[in-house]
Amino acid sequence: MTTSQETAPVSAANFNVNLNKKQLNAMAAYYLDQYQTESKQKVTYQFEVHQDAVITGETKLLGLTVNFGLSLTPKVLPNGNVQLTAKKLAVGQLSVPVKAVMSYIKAQYNLPKWVELDVKQKTITMNLHQFKTNGVQYRAEKINMNGTGRFEFKVLVPKTNS
Repeated sequence: MTTSQETAPVSAANFNVNLNKKQLNAMAAYYLDQYQTESKQKVTYQFEVHQDAVITGETKLLGLTVNFGLSLTPKVLPNGNVQLTAKKLAVGQLSVPVKAVMSYIKAQYNLPKWVELDVKQKTITMNLHQFKTNGVQYRAEKINMNGTGRFEFKVLVPKTNS
């Protein structure tokens, strides 16, 4: 986990973006598909928000293909990152401890550099301050999982050198 204080860059502009669950799921699917294709993932997984945040996928276990699902509770951290805390897990018909599966995911999956797994705390932290697209940075402001959901992010557009 990053212990240094993160400071927001000086931006030329910033604005808020509000998404519902359907929009957030579409955006997550787009970025995960791109990432998994570019990183030549051998195992694919999905991230969706329903009643909880859920990571689903399939993997090989003793030569058999097994589906898994990890249910998580999201929260916004004071620095604008998002932390997902594991609640429950399903691995085919097996009863497997959450920590064991998180250890497996950490070892076997090629996760983006800005995603951090803490097996002991059973958390996944999305360090949004490290996720940049063309210099644009993001910061979570609010997460509301009720109904259709409301996810508010601040978009920080960098100053140009011109």
